[in-house]
Amino acid sequence: MALRHPYPNVYKFFNQFAAPDQASPEQSSRSQGLRKSGPRSKTGCSTCKQRRVKCDETKPGCVRCQNLGRECGGYAPEALDDSSKNVAPVPIHPRPMSVMSYAPSVAIPGTQDERRYFQLFCDKTAAEICGSFDPSFWTEKVLQLCHSDAPIRHATIALGALSKSLDVTSFPTRLSLSGFPQIDLSHLDEHHRYALRQYSRAIAELRRILSDGRRHLRTSLTSCVLFMTFEALQGCYDGALTHLRGGSRLLADWRTARRGQSSRLSQDSLSEIQDGLIDDLGRMFARLDVQGLFVPPPFPMPESDWEDVVVPESFDSLQEARESWDFLMQGIGQFYRKSVAHSIQHPERLTMPFWLHQHKHYSTQLDNWRSAFQGIFAQELRSGAVMADSSDMLSIYFNVATVLLASSLEHTEMLYDEYTALFSEIVTKAHQLIQSSEDPSNSSRFTLDMGTILPLMVTATKCRDRRIRRQAIALLWSKARREGLCYDTITVARLCAWLSSIEGDGVQEDSEPIPEAKRYWISYMHLSSEEHWLAVQLTSATTNDNGEHTFRETTFSW
Repeated sequence: MALRHPYPNVYKFFNQFAAPDQASPEQSSRSQGLRKSGPRSKTGCSTCKQRRVKCDETKPGCVRCQNLGRECGGYAPEALDDSSKNVAPVPIHPRPMSVMSYAPSVAIPGTQDERRYFQLFCDKTAAEICGSFDPSFWTEKVLQLCHSDAPIRHATIALGALSKSLDVTSFPTRLSLSGFPQIDLSHLDEHHRYALRQYSRAIAELRRILSDGRRHLRTSLTSCVLFMTFEALQGCYDGALTHLRGGSRLLADWRTARRGQSSRLSQDSLSEIQDGLIDDLGRMFARLDVQGLFVPPPFPMPESDWEDVVVPESFDSLQEARESWDFLMQGIGQFYRKSVAHSIQHPERLTMPFWLHQHKHYSTQLDNWRSAFQGIFAQELRSGAVMADSSDMLSIYFNVATVLLASSLEHTEMLYDEYTALFSEIVTKAHQLIQSSEDPSNSSRFTLDMGTILPLMVTATKCRDRRIRRQAIALLWSKARREGLCYDTITVARLCAWLSSIEGDGVQEDSEPIPEAKRYWISYMHLSSEEHWLAVQLTSATTNDNGEHTFRETTFSW
């Protein structure tokens, strides 16, 4: 049975919360005001109090800490009466060292060229990479670590130099069919050659640090993010996945150890990293995990425990809603990929009680997240602090998750016709985001974060409304940009246009539905970033008279 969310768009709930004279959020521009503070809870766990975030107050350990793999510090004892004086107090852990606000500075060790490219990273590259949400990891924490961690310092210098290289080589004669400069390793410009030398130094410095046998979590995980960013920025898909694999496994080991289970990490590794930084890295790897589930071929990541994916009853800010969403989207994405594999190899598993129980859990959490998000959205809207672009992005991915979860029980291409309204909303809001001048990543051609490419790709491949599909493909064509590991708009647009032409062959009118016998799904993709080609195979949704599926294959090159 298909999962139905009758009100998937959070804006449809606006009138339930807004005053009669308030404008629609879709018509309001972003305000720079601050959110009004409410009374702080005094009954949360010590860890959430130290981090100054809302605690869900689940006992014995709060769910928020469990989701992020942190050790919950427990709760302060309630007021004691004569009958409870012998109750042992709950230990309060000391507050971890926080990362101070950092102002970009060229006062780092190194040569004049190194400081020049580092300043370029501070002034331009970091803001472009970080995407639509909290940029503090890139614009503060990474820059602060550059003063003490040589691998991170050389990696940021490499990114600054590579960004400069792309700026000076992006003229029409150098652009490939993917919309990005064609990299010729035998004729690199001076900035790219310098970037590769700094990248090699960063890797060498990390190996030197790790030679003492410790994991050095802070340096290793941050370096992994910078290394995969460098590889993705220059279009090296395999290199980016190699660093993602290493970082994901290391982060999984950290979470296992923090839960008190057996791990390969030493106590020194667990104590050296600050909670604020590990939170940023955990959310970042969760988003990268979602990307890894949809790149060719699907990349297996350490699985999250579905029972740990629990949404709190309310949020204190849109940033907290995003924090919760990252892990919920990761869980739903992993659940969907497993369902696709089961539908091909063991379809009977999709009807087993355990699978249905997991599906119900994710459906409940998705509804809970929507309810909590509506509350904080209305609250910040009234206070004038709502960020339209961030809200639109969350709304888009809520629609994507709804579609993925619905198709995790029933795998038919006809099912997606029930979600045409959601696909239409994705296209509308993606257009607004792409045209927005508020988002700094729109002035760049690369961001490591998830943006509009994945939702538009899902829409263009699964929505059979020809008008909506054309709009999604047109938005992909409209601007050459790359998001995350390997998504670039031009290659995705070419793939979606090819699929659309096959399914639409012989269909004369937009109002004429595409019959199931003419529908295909993408059953195989393989990308070679070195040889510049993408091989794609389509499989028919139905079988022919002989009971066999038909296939269509092609290769895109650039």
